[in-house]
Amino acid sequence: MDNKIAKPFFKWAGGKTQLINEISKVLPSNITKSKFTYFEPFVGSGAILFWMLNNFPKLEKAVINDINEDLINTYKIIA
Repeated sequence: MDNKIAKPFFKWAGGKTQLINEISKVLPSNITKSKFTYFEPFVGSGAILFWMLNNFPKLEKAVINDINEDLINTYKIIA
């Protein structure tokens, strides 16, 4: 799989960009075969979210969350 990495549009403490390779190793092997929903409980800058959106065309819906309401409102505005 060609792992495209979309860079987050802002920096965020605790960013998960450096974990993408490790996360990709534990994803289910059938993830590219059928539609699925992605859940991100700690979205932060969205590094993993944007990577998933760029690399998995069967991703039908993304449900994101973060304790920071202003951050979530930012995502709502740009969505």
